[in-house]
Amino acid sequence: MTMRKVKVTPETLEESRRLKELWDATEGRPNQTVFGEMYGVGNQSAVGQFLRGDTPISLKAAVGFAKGLRCEIEDFSPRLAKIAAEAAQVLSKEDEAEFIPIRHYAVKFSNGHGRAVYDESTKPSLSFRADFIRQLGIKPQNAVVVDSDGDSNMPLVQEGGVVLVDRGAKEVVNGKFYAFRADGNLLIKRLNALEDGSILAVPENRAYEPKIYREGDDFEIIGRARWTGHLL
Repeated sequence: MTMRKVKVTPETLEESRRLKELWDATEGRPNQTVFGEMYGVGNQSAVGQFLRGDTPISLKAAVGFAKGLRCEIEDFSPRLAKIAAEAAQVLSKEDEAEFIPIRHYAVKFSNGHGRAVYDESTKPSLSFRADFIRQLGIKPQNAVVVDSDGDSNMPLVQEGGVVLVDRGAKEVVNGKFYAFRADGNLLIKRLNALEDGSILAVPENRAYEPKIYREGDDFEIIGRARWTGHLL
């Protein structure tokens, strides 16, 4: 592809004139050679051409001049300032698309023997990379973040840490962590489905005893716990 060279126009000449005024008024700046290298404008020849108006100022050069002269692009080129703002807006939208806000509920899932706090209010959402959520196979609408409480899963799940839960994954995969409700408490434990249909909950901290939940018990799986600063 052939790049079309930008032509010198009265507008670009005026931009260079304003830039030269800022250049001359900036005390303590380095010479053209050093300035061009420091701020990514180009070599000495390129800096001189931009200042004289022999070459229209490029967007990259405008960013470098603005940094080096401690001014705004708009101070010498409203045209390039508009282009820079539009580019920044596009990049911002692309960045937003790379992340997914996950709801953070102020419900504490007890990791010990303490009672859970059923606070239906929400905390500020936490952002996760979209590709990370896809990699885990979690649908964004099923993802929630909750706070862990207690030490029964130490050191793997830290007390006071946050846990990413997939509410769409309720079928037990033996040995994996799940958030669940039992006897009025909200817990996080490794679960194992036993042959008789009961569920064995195993804490990571061996100071705590495993417990079996049978049909008819107050037991409900809320979702699989997938992350708490590292994968689970």
